[in-house]
Amino acid sequence: MSLTRVIRSSTGSVITALALSLIAAPAAAQVVLDAKPTVKVESAEGGTARVVLDESARTEYRLTIVQKGQRYFWSSREDRELLHHPSGAFHYFIAPSGAGYIKVFDSHTLPSSLRDAGPRFRYMEHLTHWLGTVTYWGSTDKFRLDAHAP
Repeated sequence: MSLTRVIRSSTGSVITALALSLIAAPAAAQVVLDAKPTVKVESAEGGTARVVLDESARTEYRLTIVQKGQRYFWSSREDRELLHHPSGAFHYFIAPSGAGYIKVFDSHTLPSSLRDAGPRFRYMEHLTHWLGTVTYWGSTDKFRLDAHAP
């Protein structure tokens, strides 16, 4: 084999390998929301139950949303993709499959005299389960949409 063929072959292999690695490489995930709920409400045809969560349950039901490139994922719920829709003081993250949604409220949109003490962001996470629902409520300071901002 001539040296020219070896160089062409090697260059083509390197370019192909580089292109494949760029396509296959997952985007780095940035945490957008990390929170532990304080209250859980389950509701179905047979009734509704409200539970104040202890620390163990709060950790078990932790909510995490990550951003990969321009896409959002419900990391704590089987990494389902979410659509983000801001609306005034609220941010909605909606699962197109109908599995549920997360609504985040920024308390700093209120005048300081109307703000509750505690974390800046309040949220509810609403899940559908069969013909019932589960809703978690909580608050956090760990909400950052500009994870990929320049």
